[in-house]
Amino acid sequence: MLELPDMDEQHRYLYELFDRLEPRPAVSNAAAAQKLLTAIEQYLLYHFACEEHLMRMYQFPHFARHKTDHESAENKLAQFLHDFEHRRMNPARLRLFLTGWLMEHSRTSDAQYAPWVKKCRAELAAAVAPPAAP
Repeated sequence: MLELPDMDEQHRYLYELFDRLEPRPAVSNAAAAQKLLTAIEQYLLYHFACEEHLMRMYQFPHFARHKTDHESAENKLAQFLHDFEHRRMNPARLRLFLTGWLMEHSRTSDAQYAPWVKKCRAELAAAVAPPAAP
């Protein structure tokens, strides 16, 4: 948990989506898989945009590195989507990749920006707090 409620909720939802992927090497229902893959792609991109907005807003010094990590995941997902279009996608591998990637990304990259955002928010709150009563 990052202790950033919006991001923590988004992570929980992503894991829920990933868990809906079939745990087998072949797609059994192409129409259902297409809907799920679209939902995963759209929500993952939304989540990345949210995180990147926070980092830009609070001038996180390692933004470029974090964005590169997002782009790497986007590229890997695009490969899986390409495989799906050509009827070669392995849903179990995609599930393993996405779940593993998000766990590692949260543990390392997100764990760096979350304290920065919380610190910046605390500083802003302190700067606008009314003076203490005597």
